[in-house]
Amino acid sequence: MLYSIFLYQTKSGLLMFDKSFQRISHGKMELFSSFFSAIKSFIQEMLLEGSKDLKNIELGNYVVKITTISGLNVDLVLIIDQEDNKKVNKLIPKIIKVLLKHQEIFMDWNGQKDIFKILDHPISQLIVSEKSLIDEKTLTDNQMEVLKSIWEQKGALSPQKVEDLLEEKQFLEDRLNQTENLIRKQKIIENILDISNQLKDDNGYRQYQKRFQQVKREIDDTKFKIKYYLQRAKESLSESLKKIGQKPLIEGEYRDTYLNLYSFGSKIQKISSGNEYQKFKEMAKMLLEKDANQESELSQVIKDILKLKEEDIEDY
Repeated sequence: MLYSIFLYQTKSGLLMFDKSFQRISHGKMELFSSFFSAIKSFIQEMLLEGSKDLKNIELGNYVVKITTISGLNVDLVLIIDQEDNKKVNKLIPKIIKVLLKHQEIFMDWNGQKDIFKILDHPISQLIVSEKSLIDEKTLTDNQMEVLKSIWEQKGALSPQKVEDLLEEKQFLEDRLNQTENLIRKQKIIENILDISNQLKDDNGYRQYQKRFQQVKREIDDTKFKIKYYLQRAKESLSESLKKIGQKPLIEGEYRDTYLNLYSFGSKIQKISSGNEYQKFKEMAKMLLEKDANQESELSQVIKDILKLKEEDIEDY
């Protein structure tokens, strides 16, 4: 099987384009982001440190095939099963032909990866036509085997580098234990995973992969609850407005709306990168302290709450 295609700039080793042909859902890909990052970093290091004759790198039962396209200043890198080596050798000239048709985007590249999106469709079409190279498998099926193979091929770290990494890891672990925000937790764990990879720490990597998955489940659960509390807040508010009828809004009973809207804001606080959640708590507080507000202010808050949409939670 062909798992992934990468294009690296030969002189700098910078990643220009990558395309995965593994059937991994978006959620799963997120869980293994550190793993794929480790693979990309390793390939980049090997390209920069290896000789010009470097053609293949073995990663357990997989092979990283490298083809330098000197006219484009590009290294074409493919990760494949060892058994598919001959098939891929026939495919590489076809991929190069596609790249040469778009050679203008490689000239004087300014570091922006977006310009290479034009390659996505023709390369995908080419790979899909080679049905024998497409399968249900994924590199994550043998994640630790791949990582251990990478670690075996990396040089030993200096004692000072090891000490620095351990110190940084301890700092991040302390921050992790003090952090309530799930998005920040996720980012910290990704950094710890990167350090565990550099330290070739098998147990540490496994431990924090599990913690990453746990946090991911908490984020998904929090998003579900955010939608629930918003729905309940709007429903209870609508019920309160029906009971009021033609009476002034200030005579309404909004306690249920307050409780649900406050919970809505509290859950957003757990996964928000900013302070947007505060306005929802303020809106809830205005409902609870309605006697202290003008009718027009209360009316505006009610309108704002009813405008909130469950499908827009990513924006909140």
